[in-house]
Amino acid sequence: MATIGETLGTAGAASAGASAAGATATAGASLFSASSAFSILSGASTVLSVLNANRAGEAKAAALNAQADDADTQTQIEQIQSTARQTSLKKALVQQLGERDVATAASGIDLSFGTPAIARRQDVTDSERALSIDQDTTDTRIARLRERAANYRIQAQQASAGGLGTAAALALEGGAKLLKRG
Repeated sequence: MATIGETLGTAGAASAGASAAGATATAGASLFSASSAFSILSGASTVLSVLNANRAGEAKAAALNAQADDADTQTQIEQIQSTARQTSLKKALVQQLGERDVATAASGIDLSFGTPAIARRQDVTDSERALSIDQDTTDTRIARLRERAANYRIQAQQASAGGLGTAAALALEGGAKLLKRG
């Protein structure tokens, strides 16, 4: 009987020891599993952060490029408006000269010399001056719009590069965290 008791006692102790070892192994596997899951989630979070940073930079670059395109369009509009203004000034000059010539001729004055000729030259000079001023103003506006478009494009390149830089920094930071965890 003593042998049976000893055998049962030894078997019971072995069984209890095996159960304890199994529980420890299960707890260790569960801990390993939780650590792995945390690492996977951390890595996924890093990847999403990298993608979002890159997309944000690209979105800002796209918006700045759109503003540059708007400035280019405004340049073309300014050129068209300048042409219209200059055409209007020329038409006004022709009309003014014609009306004066008709009135002067109707009064019997010779148009080729004297006061009518001086007035005609003065009107042409004034009109040329107005056209020159308008052209200078247009050139200044166009130069400013072109400069603005160029600046927007530079900012777009910087935003795109900044998005890539931020994405790279986030990737490195995430990698460092994973390596630190081991």
